[in-house]
Amino acid sequence: MELNEIITLCIFLVVYAIITARSKLKNIPFWWIMSIGAILVLGFGVISVDSAMKSVNIQVIGFLFGMFSITSALEKSGVLNYVIQKILIRIKKVKYILMIIVILSGFLAAFIVNDTAAIIIIPFAISISKQLGIKPSVILISIAMGINIGSVMTPIGNPQNLLIASQSGISMPFITFFAILGPPTIINLFLSGLVLSFYYKKNIHTKSLLQEHNPDSCDDYNNYDYNNRFDDGDSRIKSNLTRFSFANKFAKISVIVFLSTIAVIIISEVFNILFEVIYLDIGTVSLLGAASLYIFCKERIPILKSVNYSVLIFFISMFIFTSALWTSGLIPDILRLFPPINSDNTYNLVYDNAIISAVSIILSQILSNVPFVATYNLYMIQNGFDGDDVYAWLMLAAASTIAGNLTIFGAASNIIIMQTAESRGVKVFTFLEFLKIGSVITGLNITVFYLFLIFHSSYNL
Repeated sequence: MELNEIITLCIFLVVYAIITARSKLKNIPFWWIMSIGAILVLGFGVISVDSAMKSVNIQVIGFLFGMFSITSALEKSGVLNYVIQKILIRIKKVKYILMIIVILSGFLAAFIVNDTAAIIIIPFAISISKQLGIKPSVILISIAMGINIGSVMTPIGNPQNLLIASQSGISMPFITFFAILGPPTIINLFLSGLVLSFYYKKNIHTKSLLQEHNPDSCDDYNNYDYNNRFDDGDSRIKSNLTRFSFANKFAKISVIVFLSTIAVIIISEVFNILFEVIYLDIGTVSLLGAASLYIFCKERIPILKSVNYSVLIFFISMFIFTSALWTSGLIPDILRLFPPINSDNTYNLVYDNAIISAVSIILSQILSNVPFVATYNLYMIQNGFDGDDVYAWLMLAAASTIAGNLTIFGAASNIIIMQTAESRGVKVFTFLEFLKIGSVITGLNITVFYLFLIFHSSYNL
């Protein structure tokens, strides 16, 4: 091992030690930790300033800024709260609550980015757990699982999918992801909801819910009567919808911009294939959507302030840090411990996807899934994988994302859920509690994705 690799390994161990000891270090934010890693690799000359700047994926940063702006507008205008409450108050039986939460979390994550979905849905989760007398960790774990699963189906569902979409060379990434990964994702959402409902059936009281909707109330969902408990008779959940109207200009613009952004992403891909017109990548489209918000909305300053800049700093630092891990030779050395994959070797999908799945699940627990994908993308490209190897790239997207359901360290969204809930005074799930059910869900999910991609590829040959 060369000196540069030894230095890089030491820096990696320091960064990982800080991550594992966060609870004893007053929960240092992840963006601080990743920034420390980036500063150290620059300071010790593991990577040059020029190489560090080139390693930052501008498309990803632009997309995140754009989508954070758009989803912030949806939240501040009341659109997201309105939609979520409308769905939740229509639950007829408590026994369906986990199934609904998993599916709702999954579809939210698929279109508004998993980290954003996690932050938005937590207040509702806390409200539900208190009103129904369900252990908070049960609801929180269901949300974490749903978000991880649902975000698989689109390239904008999570950052690692976006990295794959932007670096793999896959044509029409949005349509490709949704068309191929959509069906197994939906299957996994339903299956996982059933498993969670069965696993936690002792925590769920099967009582009827008679929702009361008071159209005259303007109370926010955070003002629910948490002391209202269910007795053995008719049970009811009192949900006071915030007064809301799509006639509101801010809400109307937010919805139009969001739907238009998704539509333009799809149309751009279709037109590029059919008519070979200029292709707009998803980062450019999301920035254009955000720009229209800042131009036409008077609430531009509140939107700008609410953008999660810490996540942007985290990703900029992560690009620099993971690039240093790669160029130093440390990550290539680690990957040599696993069976090799090679697109030029007659492309054995059954073998390659099995290796990709195993490596993704294992290393995501160490690096977390986003940094893992940032480095593994380079490994696959170096081994001949390109835009034609669609099923290998989609397996990487599915496996690295589902890895977040194994342990709390597998995905940043798990940590965000825990931090958000803790900030509201809620006791969250433990590592072991998450692992017990997470190992079952992960095994089920990865099996469905693996088999579906194998059969789908065989059908299309």
